[in-house]
Amino acid sequence: MAYTIEEEQELNQLKAWWSENHKTVIASVILAFAAILGWNYWKSYQITKTQQTSAAYEYLIYRNTTDLTERNKDIEQFVQESGKNVYSTLALLNKAKVEVEQQFYALAEKTLKQAVTDAPDDILASIASLRLASVQYQQHDYNGALDSLNKVKSDVWDSKKYLLMGDISLAKGDIVSAKTNYEKAQEKASPLEAQWLKVRLNNL
Repeated sequence: MAYTIEEEQELNQLKAWWSENHKTVIASVILAFAAILGWNYWKSYQITKTQQTSAAYEYLIYRNTTDLTERNKDIEQFVQESGKNVYSTLALLNKAKVEVEQQFYALAEKTLKQAVTDAPDDILASIASLRLASVQYQQHDYNGALDSLNKVKSDVWDSKKYLLMGDISLAKGDIVSAKTNYEKAQEKASPLEAQWLKVRLNNL
């Protein structure tokens, strides 16, 4: 096949460029291919790890055991091995729930403080903070409870947050603040909760 002078020049320029740059091009292609493989492997690894953690959590929470000490020890080991993630936080919340049911409020407070610290997002941190405030209220640590309520970020829990703040104000003898907080809770409450709060306000 015959080439024109211009085509010959372009072909020679291309050959010269390839001669100078082919190693860089090949290396770039290999690196790009390796990056794609690495990313796919990482995603696969993360999915597998999440599935394994989920299965371990399900077994840990729903297995039949009446030994609270053994169960708590298993949860603590699970949290330590899993790191700061959703399942670890849920396990801590479950542990605190059982401790509250057993009226071990000091233990529940310690567990919930860890849940707040380890929570991977504001949603779980807010749930843990709200439950922590409730436990602190049970122990008459009103200032601690208020500090915990201030860590509740989302307005989704405003009704429960202001209700507890009203209870704290009432326990401290501050009727005015209690009324204000109950009214704020009423604004965010469900119809059933609003009726119950109305009764509470009428009793102030």
